[in-house]
Amino acid sequence: MNLGSVMLGSSEVATMKDWYRAAFAPKENEMGAFEFGAGQLFIEEHSEVAGPTAEPARVILNLDVADCRSVEAHLRTLGVSWVREVEQMPFGLIGTVADPDGNYVQIIQWGAQPEAHKD
Repeated sequence: MNLGSVMLGSSEVATMKDWYRAAFAPKENEMGAFEFGAGQLFIEEHSEVAGPTAEPARVILNLDVADCRSVEAHLRTLGVSWVREVEQMPFGLIGTVADPDGNYVQIIQWGAQPEAHKD
């Protein structure tokens, strides 16, 4: 069994899709889903969703990246809202941003060692 997709409900679909395009440049398939590796992210209207998320940490999108510091630099040019600045952890680098609806999106570089990203 594989998790094939995640659907984010939003009352601001166009704004959300524009943000994800600018932030991560994912491929968008014929169904309108963003492709992140084998997984798909759908951003759709939902009758029970309005406004920002009430519990942004309930579901967190984790994006595995090859170069966390490069992605961080790109996201900073967009003026994203950082929930957790990129930091070194025992498993690698991790940082968390909020999308326009307030959902948390983490960028993770597994296995990154401190010496690999010294200033």
